[in-house]
Amino acid sequence: MNKRLFGGAKLGDIAKTVRDRADAAPAQVDRPASQAVLPTAELALQGRTSPGLIRETILSVDPKRCRGWRLHNRSEGWYTRERCEDLIRSIPTDGQQEPALARRVKDDPQFDFELIYGMRRRFACEATNTKLKIRIVDVPDMQAAVLMHLENADRQDITPMERALSFHAQLEARVFPTQESLASALNVSKGQVTKMVKAAQLLALAPVAALFLDRSLVPVEQAYKLSSLLDRPGAKDVVLQAAKNLARREEEGGRDPRAVLKALLASLDQSRKLEPVRREYNVGRAGRAIVVRNARGKVTVAFPKGLGTSDRDAVFAAMEQILKDLS
Repeated sequence: MNKRLFGGAKLGDIAKTVRDRADAAPAQVDRPASQAVLPTAELALQGRTSPGLIRETILSVDPKRCRGWRLHNRSEGWYTRERCEDLIRSIPTDGQQEPALARRVKDDPQFDFELIYGMRRRFACEATNTKLKIRIVDVPDMQAAVLMHLENADRQDITPMERALSFHAQLEARVFPTQESLASALNVSKGQVTKMVKAAQLLALAPVAALFLDRSLVPVEQAYKLSSLLDRPGAKDVVLQAAKNLARREEEGGRDPRAVLKALLASLDQSRKLEPVRREYNVGRAGRAIVVRNARGKVTVAFPKGLGTSDRDAVFAAMEQILKDLS
């Protein structure tokens, strides 16, 4: 289904425009906005329908002078010869079929451009000692996020967790002020955004993230389930300790992400299975308290001889000792 963004522009038409731009464009040209990559997305975002003229620039540059946009949605695990082998083989013979999309960098002497998308192309060009073809645009972060999403919307090699981490990063950076605005701009359901952001929040916990060699392979559904459970009192501390314990036992080469999440979920189940306790405590000179804790953690305190107003201080002292013993 070719869904519409606000302003009436169709998501499929925008994506097709991004993918089908000819590589033979001159180095710098003026075009009607309806034929260009950026204005189509801009019109959709701003609710306008009248195209104007914009200036775009296409260059061939040293890939080493290009860095990734801080909010791009590919994990570092993609940048290996094995995972970029298709481009490494094809670029020397067939050339770079599509330019990467870039913005100029003004605050970093090591780089001239940052790539909104095209980091695999950058890796392959550097590996083959080839110039990287880039299309330069001047856009704020919100439009950059839309363009990146459109470029990668149909790609099978972008994992669900990579999208989740990207959504989370964009919200943390205030590119979009709310989940609702992100969902609208990217034409994604609010429920899907909520689930993906919640899953990504799990990997914001350093001890948990350290368990995964490649965060992009973490399954969203399991991560969402575990992340949702961390809202319960005490659950976060239990999972963080379990993650540290797993890290100490982790074998070289890491573990399967599903197995790691299963182990962390199991730690919550185990934490709820406590050793049953029955103890008696003196309360003042003549009274006593009987404390019982079951395997689910429920604690009851009974005073068989009752209490009087004179027992107030003795009861408080006994309760402090009970809490200390059971904590």
